[in-house]
Amino acid sequence: MKRVEELIKDIEVVETRGKAELLKGWITGVTEDSRQVKPGYIFVAKHGTKQTGEKFIPDAIKRGATVIVRESPCENSELFENVLQIRVRNTREALSRLVLRFFDEPQKRLTLIGITGTNGKTSVSYFLKEFLRKKGIKTGYIGTLCYEIDKVYKALHTTPPIETLSFYLSEMVKRGFSHCVMEVSSHALSQERVCGLEFDACVFTNLSPEHLDYHSDLEDYYQAKKRLFLDYAKKNAVGVISLETEWGKRLAEEVKPLFKNLILTNTPEFCVKKIKDDLLEVRIFGKVFKVSSGLSGYQLKNLATVCGVLLGMGFPLEEVIEGIQTLTPPEGRLEKVAEYKGAKFFVDYAHTPDALKEAILSVRDFAKNRVIVVFGCGGDRDKHKRAPMGEIATTLADYAIVTSDNPRTEPPEAIIEDILKGIKGKNYEVVVDRKEAIKRAVSIAEEGDVILVAGKGHEDYQEIQGKRIPFSDRLVILEATSERKGCEHECGK
Repeated sequence: MKRVEELIKDIEVVETRGKAELLKGWITGVTEDSRQVKPGYIFVAKHGTKQTGEKFIPDAIKRGATVIVRESPCENSELFENVLQIRVRNTREALSRLVLRFFDEPQKRLTLIGITGTNGKTSVSYFLKEFLRKKGIKTGYIGTLCYEIDKVYKALHTTPPIETLSFYLSEMVKRGFSHCVMEVSSHALSQERVCGLEFDACVFTNLSPEHLDYHSDLEDYYQAKKRLFLDYAKKNAVGVISLETEWGKRLAEEVKPLFKNLILTNTPEFCVKKIKDDLLEVRIFGKVFKVSSGLSGYQLKNLATVCGVLLGMGFPLEEVIEGIQTLTPPEGRLEKVAEYKGAKFFVDYAHTPDALKEAILSVRDFAKNRVIVVFGCGGDRDKHKRAPMGEIATTLADYAIVTSDNPRTEPPEAIIEDILKGIKGKNYEVVVDRKEAIKRAVSIAEEGDVILVAGKGHEDYQEIQGKRIPFSDRLVILEATSERKGCEHECGK
């Protein structure tokens, strides 16, 4: 527990309303969700994207909140006995600082590595975590796949709310962890979910159209990503920027004056390329290395960025080259899950036009015959990417099966109609039910084919009409290939 006066120090307070002695009261927790309030809590009436938390103040007090933090003036009619009301200029910033202080500022005792970008955040984060752990460095992970310390916790957000984030950072400190690798989403940056954190390394992978249902346009999306470097970099932090997109080149120019240690990857001088099979060529600052690795396709760009981060953190070049040879892909990222009669089956999280393009081009490395892609688009999200994904699938793959993804509250058929508007040619079919679509891909697979099931990767659910229904692309592939093997065995084939 902490006293109110201890928690609010250094926060810009406009005014307080209530008994002065309440400043010395003990606080048992801090939250922005009135439903989570317990006796002795601070409730922060944060301004959200759709509504203000101030409408939930009565509910929070009813549940036992003893301190209310708000932005609007507190009218006399809103005063409650034995409740302190504190007015601040920015509830988002106040929430972060209150929560971090409640958990004893765990961020100050960890080396924080933040990765942002449209695609590649998860792979870069995973590779870094695995490299550091193999070096004996206790490293936590916060990101799309999970929240991981000594054990794995289910992730509901790529970058969780500050209350959740602070708890996990605190647990890392308690368990003797020294490093944390964190995926930092554009939503988290624009909503100031990481306010109060300072990163020792700031990393940018790439940028392409995504989340334009939330951001007003691509420029707004870029500016949100840029905040990791502008607002949350520790003094003397290392900056690592991949120049695989024009946005990376722009970011490098704009933040160059702020970073003494800025490393640019995916340039002719700093890159990873495939030579053949499992042999890669790594070029770093004029030096060339031949290394053995099972990574391929778009993961090579991520691998180059990982090398940049590790070198920026002070690891010797020889250790970096040796360590990257043991790295394997994270779950759901170009993950080979089955092989049947000479056909290979991959799942990938690709759910944007650029990611789908990179995934299809990547699995070409494994195809001796056709590339067949099974994909859909999420509902209640940016509709502008649907037609481009249809065009990419039917242009780059030999055959496409268009299906449902996470339709959320939209009819799957309506989403598919939007996808079909971009399709070129007749090398496709529509199978609305995702399980049936995957089974269809298995049924037409031939020797030398590669089947890419894209969009969900590691996810173990489908989101339909507000419910998360258990569903795994991996398990459906394994089930369908097993059924086909069994059927052929019974038929004597």
